[in-house]
Amino acid sequence: MINRIFALTLCVLMQLSLLSSSAFAQDASAQEKTASSLRSQTAFDKLVDEYFDFYFQFHPTVGTQAGLHQYDMKLEDFSRAAIDAETAGLAQFQKKFSSIQSTQLSLESEGDLDVLISSIQARLLELQSIQMWRKDPDVYISNLSYSVFLIMRRNFAPAADRLRSVIAREREIPRVLAAARQNVSNPPRVYTQVALQQMPDNIKFFQNDVPAAFRDVHDPKLLADFKASNDAAIEALTKYQDFLRTDLIPVSNGDFRLGAENFRKKLLYDEMVDIPLDRLLEIGYADLRRNQQQLKEVAAQIDPHRSTAAVLADLHRDHPPADQLLQTFRDTLGGLRQFIEQNKIVTIPSTVPPIVEETPPFARALTTASMDTPGAYETKAKEAMFNVTLPAPDWKPEKVEQWMQGFNRGTIISTAIHEVYPGHYTQFLWIQAAPTKTLECPSRAQCSDPNVLTSAWLD
Repeated sequence: MINRIFALTLCVLMQLSLLSSSAFAQDASAQEKTASSLRSQTAFDKLVDEYFDFYFQFHPTVGTQAGLHQYDMKLEDFSRAAIDAETAGLAQFQKKFSSIQSTQLSLESEGDLDVLISSIQARLLELQSIQMWRKDPDVYISNLSYSVFLIMRRNFAPAADRLRSVIAREREIPRVLAAARQNVSNPPRVYTQVALQQMPDNIKFFQNDVPAAFRDVHDPKLLADFKASNDAAIEALTKYQDFLRTDLIPVSNGDFRLGAENFRKKLLYDEMVDIPLDRLLEIGYADLRRNQQQLKEVAAQIDPHRSTAAVLADLHRDHPPADQLLQTFRDTLGGLRQFIEQNKIVTIPSTVPPIVEETPPFARALTTASMDTPGAYETKAKEAMFNVTLPAPDWKPEKVEQWMQGFNRGTIISTAIHEVYPGHYTQFLWIQAAPTKTLECPSRAQCSDPNVLTSAWLD
């Protein structure tokens, strides 16, 4: 009897021991898995920081826009050596990010990893295949003006300090435009035409707007330095305009088409759209037909005795006077916000509306309206601007009317919805709460394509 009890006791103890060993092994395995994930997450976060440091060295204007003001005194280097160095560095970072096991990261970092790899691929596609730096002479002048505009428009530091940064960037403008003359070869004619259309307003921006922004600075030495750098910038821009008109436009015979494969990759890398192009075209045409049918139906409801084109022409003519356009947008934004809040469509985490103002001179040729928000890391200059392009003072009445028809009542509402409530401005208000370092840049299309001003200039 005693032997049986002893045997049973020994069996129970052995089972308990096995269970304990198994639990210990499982616990040890879980701890090791947790430790491995922590090591992977730490390594990923470190690599993200290294990538930001690398990226902003080549894109200091984007750094300024993001709110990282250690880059304020630098300007982009468009030399072939810099392009080659960026390309080589991006290839290395692509390998490093691609080697990371996403399952070892947090859910947020998994998404960040996808975005970072995609943005690197997009930038490499631009540098190596699409090459707008070689095809588009406007890439250079738009970037120059915006780099200075960011510093003069936002009061993130005393005016004198910001003027020093403007001087430093202006001193680099002749170098950038010299690189442009070396780089641009056989551009599409329309690209050169757009650049020429932009040039007068860009030059006027440096002649008038930049000095006016710093009229409260009275330091004689600083003002003398600014006059020298600003005069040199204007001279360089004027010579570049002559180069476009005299040397480049006659040989602008290039093809603006990307080609199917580049376009497929651009959609994939910039927007993460992997739908085959043929299918995407089918979807687009089907949506076009639906909209055309709806347009006919709505036009018939408005006036069944007139054609769709006639009804649409009447709607286009229903617009405010040009001198009331900005105020009309302000009134529209107030009504939109009230409607959104009453119907609980989305929470708008700020009572401060964007500043509605005229589009800066250098951006007039290619934008009718745009949202310019501060970067996610900006801690002081938090104002956001909703820009609207007004008719130029020297336009003839018929051109003004044609332009204003593009700002008919329906378009004003749809534009305000898209840009502000609940569009890009609302997006900006929420993005700062996103649990990620990569919420600003480099981020897909806006930072991959140098012809797009920044990630926050959304139009």
